[in-house]
Amino acid sequence: MLFRSLFERSLLAERFQIESSLLFLPRCRPKILIVTDGQLSYTTGGFGLSRFIEAITSHSSVSLRPTLTLAHRGTTTSPVTIGGTTYTVQQSFNFATATPAVNVSQYDQIWMFGFNGGSGLGNNEIQAIANFMNAGGGVFSTGDHATLGAAMGSRLPRVRHMREWAAVPMGTETLPTALSRIDTVVNPGANNLYEFSDQGDAIPQRIYPNYSVTGPGGAGGWTARIHPLLLLPGSAISRASGNPALFSNDMDVLPDHPHESECYAVTAAATLNGNYTEAGMNFKEFPVAAVGGARFGSDIVAYAVSGGRSVLNGVTWKPPVRPRMFGVVSAYDGHRANPLVAGAARPGRIACDATWHHFVNVNLNGMGAMVAGVFNPDANLLKIYRYYQNMVDWLQPSNRRICWVFATLAAVRFHPELLEDIEVLGDLSKPESAEVIGQGVVALVDAEMGAGTAERMVIDALRSDEGSAALGDKLSMDSDTLDAGDRIGVVAVTLGRGLAEVVKALPDINDARSIKLLSGERHGAMEAAAQKAMVGAVAEGLKRKIERLNVRVKALKAVAG
Repeated sequence: MLFRSLFERSLLAERFQIESSLLFLPRCRPKILIVTDGQLSYTTGGFGLSRFIEAITSHSSVSLRPTLTLAHRGTTTSPVTIGGTTYTVQQSFNFATATPAVNVSQYDQIWMFGFNGGSGLGNNEIQAIANFMNAGGGVFSTGDHATLGAAMGSRLPRVRHMREWAAVPMGTETLPTALSRIDTVVNPGANNLYEFSDQGDAIPQRIYPNYSVTGPGGAGGWTARIHPLLLLPGSAISRASGNPALFSNDMDVLPDHPHESECYAVTAAATLNGNYTEAGMNFKEFPVAAVGGARFGSDIVAYAVSGGRSVLNGVTWKPPVRPRMFGVVSAYDGHRANPLVAGAARPGRIACDATWHHFVNVNLNGMGAMVAGVFNPDANLLKIYRYYQNMVDWLQPSNRRICWVFATLAAVRFHPELLEDIEVLGDLSKPESAEVIGQGVVALVDAEMGAGTAERMVIDALRSDEGSAALGDKLSMDSDTLDAGDRIGVVAVTLGRGLAEVVKALPDINDARSIKLLSGERHGAMEAAAQKAMVGAVAEGLKRKIERLNVRVKALKAVAG
């Protein structure tokens, strides 16, 4: 959960100070392994990732600063200092022999920025990454045009189908192949010529969110949902017809580049039903959904437009492209699937991007300015920063997300808007009190973090343990088991009971027990207690809903005679 604005208004911010909020609740901090190869690095150079790393670690909009391990498949500059933190970059990195080992005990996510083409990963490395993914670890993977990035991404399960790893040309090929180059540069620059360097200016490309739209349409109305990767502060993840203003603040930009690759939705039955047989492994590549039992693939999160004119790349004038739309970001939500590994979390989520030019310094630095030695991103780059931060949030394994839920409830517990209500209501474990305070939690969280956030908190809490995950599936917006009105009532009771456990654990902001818990000690036990209470509250909420419906039905029957 991205809850910085909520935390800053909580009394926790005053007690622990804003600067230390980057270290707030250490257990919640995502543990991320970032791996590059070839000419990519972590320096401030053009093909460096330093600006991206600042965006997810030290920028003022960061809620929970991840713990990063930086690595390179070859050799690169090390150490590097980014955002005030010095990193020793692991050299000649091997996924199979690395220390610490690449598994879900050591890392929550793996981010791969691939430059090299050809075959790069040994079978034992592919096995390590595949086992990580199947056990719940999140993965991000990207390359660039043609085979750039194929060395790391092209043989990995599910990832290999979610992005093009070979066939998108650079534009220097013979005709007609060169016309299939993907060019998103939209500004010709001061000299009115389209050049390779224009990718570094202040004007990004426009992208188009691929909304999930349900409902009968027409007079019956509809509901549209934006993917969480594109959700900006203050936006609602779900919007109903009749309120077009809700679409005005959606993520709609990425850096431009004259030769990108593309991402895919995976929908072909043969692919969904096939086995993964690379690297001596053999398993169903796309597991069945926990709800409905059908296999599902990746979705296109956003589209972009390739419509570039002739562009000067060095001394070569590349021909204009054939204009078309293409998938610029794809995502696979493994949290909707049954576990692939007995006793493990649900499969990890995956995100792919058309190019690492959406992340490297040469494409970002033009969308900001240095002021008194500090880089200030402009409005467009702030949106792109949020895209990166959303990715960190979304890729967290299902069994790690309860920590983020608890962190949010801890901030709510000491929020001025609810402090008085918490005192007046007294025992929040009572169903009536839990529902009342839960309604306040829903209103506060959704106002601070975007409509629909409270509901996602409950889904994350339930899916954090496979014993309660089925309840989360039934409450999820991906399911039509319950209508929106039913879900929101249950969400309120559930968050109210969760908050009740937090209040018991955090009796006072200056209490020694509270300070220990907020610094990370005993945090695991608190998570377990809150999760257990929230699971019980779902059944309680449904029971109360049924009782009210029965009263309503009885009254209607009485009127009908």
